[in-house]
Amino acid sequence: MPDKSLYNTEEILSLLSLEQTGADRYRGQSHFMGSPNVFGGQVLGQSLHAATVTVENRRPHSLHALFILPGNHQLPIEYEVERVRDGGTFSTRRVVAIQEGRRIFVMSASFQVNEEGLSHQRPAPASADPEALASNLQTWKERAASTKRPFQPVPVDFRADHDGDIFSGHDGTPHKQVWTKAPLALPDDPLVHESLFAYVSDYGLLWTALQPHGIVMGDKRLQIASLDHAIWFHRPFRMDEWLLFAMESSNASGGRGLCHAHVYNRQGVLVATVAQEGLIRLRNKS
Repeated sequence: MPDKSLYNTEEILSLLSLEQTGADRYRGQSHFMGSPNVFGGQVLGQSLHAATVTVENRRPHSLHALFILPGNHQLPIEYEVERVRDGGTFSTRRVVAIQEGRRIFVMSASFQVNEEGLSHQRPAPASADPEALASNLQTWKERAASTKRPFQPVPVDFRADHDGDIFSGHDGTPHKQVWTKAPLALPDDPLVHESLFAYVSDYGLLWTALQPHGIVMGDKRLQIASLDHAIWFHRPFRMDEWLLFAMESSNASGGRGLCHAHVYNRQGVLVATVAQEGLIRLRNKS
């Protein structure tokens, strides 16, 4: 069994499974994961779950989301799904997340029937064997203890060399690689893997934009928040098998940073692409 002081996989899977409260209306609970507001990955995963259960025999191939207002992690979130269109091969859904009567998040998602077609991909980069790398979780737990902050368990393992640690910011480049995998076998339902992927995709991607500037999480000058987030699902994958997030930041300007992740399985197959822009503002900079 996974070490419950490090992992909360079962808790997150339960969190991502919503309660239906009406026609195309759902409620998700919130949880505290160390940040003062609702974790963006939680809203992404729950919104994708809400949209997906209104579609039959089609899998999501893309989602595009905007974070509008910070959410309160002590309160549940209501999700309203609009069935925008069901065509011959594609379906479109729009999801609005509401808390205390305010819209905090909107997402559009597109679904497609299984279809064969032309195929090529960006080659997988050279990377370390994840089994040869130590888990970063124990290091994070020790770091939290040294700063007298509680460590918050996570649903997947994270493994990277020192420069790829998602908390690092000293290597000076806008690139990093992080391997992830759930620590236990998951159900075969694709929705479990897709919603958990959406949750995990918000871990550390935006921080890549900080690396060229030598800024690390915890810097008291830093104000950081997700603004928008997109995922393209290319090929089937499992979250209980190793996935490599090859991340890069292509731009930082105007108090914002833009980051991308190409996600590969252990065989080098490109399974998804993620893009995120976020606020990276330095306050009272000397």
